[in-house]
Amino acid sequence: MTISYTAQVATSSRGFGCFWKLLFRWQGSIYKLVWHELVIYCLAYTTISLIYRLALDDPQRRQFEAVALHIEAFINLIPMAFVLGFYVSIVIKRWWDQYITIPWPDTIAVFVSTNVHGQ
Repeated sequence: MTISYTAQVATSSRGFGCFWKLLFRWQGSIYKLVWHELVIYCLAYTTISLIYRLALDDPQRRQFEAVALHIEAFINLIPMAFVLGFYVSIVIKRWWDQYITIPWPDTIAVFVSTNVHGQ
């Protein structure tokens, strides 16, 4: 289903947040799906950053950095390309299965031409 946004874009005022209003008006927007997670991520990042910068002293900062380096070492054990390869193969397989189930016009035309008799 196609939705036209021409009227909303043409009549939108030039003010603060006009772009964001148009962006969130978009019916099939990816932003509507992920904005909750983005806000949670930004809040968590800001909280950890403020704690690191304002609440920790030097020995605690060194301990925090040691923990961060330890976690980074384990993150690199499974390469992201390996995980993305599985994801892409699953997506391609699903797409191919849907593509195969689409009835093509030539098979439908052959079926109709065999069942419709002329004079």
